[in-house]
Amino acid sequence: MDKKLEKKINLLFEYRVFPELFAEAGEKYKNHKLVKNLKELQAAIYHLDHHLETNWDINAKKDLKPYWKEIYAALTKCGIKKADHDDYCKLIYKYQKHELYLRENRLPIDFKMEFYYYFKSCDVKLLRRIICDHFPILAKLYPTAHWRWFDLITEVNDDVEDVFEDMTTINGNYFLIEYLRSNPKLAKAKFAKFIKYIEDKSKSRKEKYSNSYKWCDKLTQRECKATKSLLNKNTKLVLASKKKVKIAALIK
Repeated sequence: MDKKLEKKINLLFEYRVFPELFAEAGEKYKNHKLVKNLKELQAAIYHLDHHLETNWDINAKKDLKPYWKEIYAALTKCGIKKADHDDYCKLIYKYQKHELYLRENRLPIDFKMEFYYYFKSCDVKLLRRIICDHFPILAKLYPTAHWRWFDLITEVNDDVEDVFEDMTTINGNYFLIEYLRSNPKLAKAKFAKFIKYIEDKSKSRKEKYSNSYKWCDKLTQRECKATKSLLNKNTKLVLASKKKVKIAALIK
């Protein structure tokens, strides 16, 4: 794995608090064999994603087969039986469809934001599921449903953060496409409303589950605040940008 990709994966894992999850399970994160295998899996997913972002004409069954072979091999290294590969990858299959939909002029903004970002966080959900498989105590302490709002806000943050980088690729960046379809100010308003929705939903869950959701809510509220700040900053930069957008031809 090249150093640039490894750095990207390390940042992703830290952002999604995987080191803290290992600590909660009483495990050392650094040099753990599972971490090494999870990095290989994430790299394989990034390779698939890169192909989708850089090639317009794609025969899904033929062109994507080598990338899925790499993903399945990485899953096996993570202890997932071959018979269970499809179940573990079902969210990635769904998001891949959304990426391919771009070629049919079916855009992310044609879907509800919560629905779209739920599937866009497919890789993180998969990795966390595997971590919980290895350390069952985590599933008891922090069940899957507790991570719903954190996963949504971190994916929103990624789109807002990557808006300029994604201008040069075939990318399902909801924020970028909303800005192209309407305008930056309307895109900003829509995203600000969605961030507030996530904040409120997370607060409601905290009221219901109290201590068990306290940490997840803290993480979620922190990222909501950071994403609102980033949204304000990057909306201004988008308005001033004259950068050519590769996907703009799709937006009618």
